Amino acid sequence: MIHGVKNSPVDENFTVADSNGNLISGIDSTEFTVYVYNPTGSELAGSLSDFFTELGNGNYKYTFTPNLNGIWYVVVTHPTYFPWGKNDDVYVEESDLTGIYEIVIKTLGLSHHNIYIDDPTYDDSGNLVDARVRTYSNPASVGTASDVIETYRITSDGTQCGQFSYWKQVKI
Repeated sequence: MIHGVKNSPVDENFTVADSNGNLISGIDSTEFTVYVYNPTGSELAGSLSDFFTELGNGNYKYTFTPNLNGIWYVVVTHPTYFPWGKNDDVYVEESDLTGIYEIVIKTLGLSHHNIYIDDPTYDDSGNLVDARVRTYSNPASVGTASDVIETYRITSDGTQCGQFSYWKQVKI
């Protein structure tokens, strides 16, 4: 499923290959037939602001601009290579939710979801007074340089063994 934003262009990418798996470039966009169904089930081909782009090496892109929220259904056919059609659902939202997704991922990290602490510094009493904290999107990457969501520096002041008067965590 593709995610899109209402009144913003959405891309449906597809590949064209012959029966031997050879990628086919140079197809004129008029050879494709497209069917686009909006969330109410109405077929809108010909009434949308849409176009095809050849990306190269048998890869193509169909671009259209949805004007309703909900699930759209796109079918692209070619009479020789895929008369049955290549299709996908496009889930259209009122606005871009990328920022919300990023905040949720950071929240998971801050709740000690896939977290790694290294580069520690200790005071004379053995208190941790400085360290780096990283949160990860993938549990298999914890402790590596891959899939890091965010990096923080934690600091505190050791007042005596096992105690501190403050502890802070700052994004770096």
